[in-house]
Amino acid sequence: MRPYTRTVVVTLAMMTFCLMFLASTMAQAQVPVRPSRPAGVPADYVITPFGYFHPSCVLRLAPGETVLADGRVLQHADGKVEDIPACKYPHYAASGAIAAAGATKAESPTINGWVESASVTTSTAYGEIIATWTVPPPPTSKNGEIVYFFPGLEDINDVVSIIQPVLGWNMDGTNTPWTIASWNCCPSGITVESTPVNVNPGDTIEGTTVSTCGAGTESCPTWNITTADLTTGGSTTLGNTPNEGQTFNWAFGGVLEAYNITQCSDYPPNASQTFYNIALYDYNFNLISNPAWSATYWAKNQTPQCNYNVQMTATQATLSYGTSGPVVSLSPASLKWGKVVVGTTSKAKKVTLTNTGTETLDITSIATSGDFALATVKATKKVTPCVNGGTVAAGAKCEIAVTFTPLQTGTLAGDVTFTDNASNSPQQLPLSGTGEE
Repeated sequence: MRPYTRTVVVTLAMMTFCLMFLASTMAQAQVPVRPSRPAGVPADYVITPFGYFHPSCVLRLAPGETVLADGRVLQHADGKVEDIPACKYPHYAASGAIAAAGATKAESPTINGWVESASVTTSTAYGEIIATWTVPPPPTSKNGEIVYFFPGLEDINDVVSIIQPVLGWNMDGTNTPWTIASWNCCPSGITVESTPVNVNPGDTIEGTTVSTCGAGTESCPTWNITTADLTTGGSTTLGNTPNEGQTFNWAFGGVLEAYNITQCSDYPPNASQTFYNIALYDYNFNLISNPAWSATYWAKNQTPQCNYNVQMTATQATLSYGTSGPVVSLSPASLKWGKVVVGTTSKAKKVTLTNTGTETLDITSIATSGDFALATVKATKKVTPCVNGGTVAAGAKCEIAVTFTPLQTGTLAGDVTFTDNASNSPQQLPLSGTGEE
């Protein structure tokens, strides 16, 4: 028995759509969220993070296997090599657009079912991106929907492929639970996937995409993509996967992609996904301390609309896809203090809570931990304090204030915890500061 399932992909339409995007015609080209597979897509085709493919056109690598740089040679773990035949079947985008069998360019994955994302570009290149996120609860309604969460890298000037560690619900359309896998679509027209690993709601996932070259290489020929479950220790790696001559200058801190969404309850009921501890490095492997992340709403003209919202800090991106009901959004997403003398109290820092949902938010409690405390917020015509037992109308805001009183030296951490009737309750806002003598 062969240790993998093969799938070679055809991808001229992918590049066509990317060029349409770059020409500012994305609104006409994208169809990120659809009630069902488009007419004309055969029933036996499987869904991947890059569109619909014939089952024989997806290559699932066993541990230790590698697709070599030309994209047409598979090297097994024992060193033996094997030719990969060209795909004999067309590939379909989420829109139903078709690419002829044997096409060599990739349709831009940014329009294949993407709903919302946080991204940034550079005039040079990136060398590594790391992000952490949590496996959400399963969707409450099950209509064959497919949901993907991932960070990743692309070349905005020459979209041939995207490399990404992926968490997916029903990842291949066969009613599978949450799984993780590492993907490269599409070197020389081949969609390549590492061996999937099952994960559980609440598990912590870390995705790492890193150049195999030393510092100073703008266009490294090969990359390692690892998707790891930090809770269980399971992981899956796509090693030495080729870049197909691209320079990865387009980074995504977090992406929500979905297929077959007919109602908001097809999404996980926690209503949002946060990618945190995002670390983006340039091609010299210097940490970029404050990437200029920007939000893109690929599905803003599609239905259903599910309170889509993206909030970002330097190291965090929260993608909301709220169900009907209250949805909590916090700004900023964390608070940091510099050095504060032990035993003294800092000036208060404010946090704004916005109910971006469709129903009233009922706040049960607001509590701090560590050497941090809530401070009084004075009510004015423009400011409403958030209070225990209070309410926040749909679309309305309230504020809290937090102070830092270090009781010892060193870096100290805590959080503010909001408990309420939103589906993503409780929400936690990280706090940190440094105590000094």
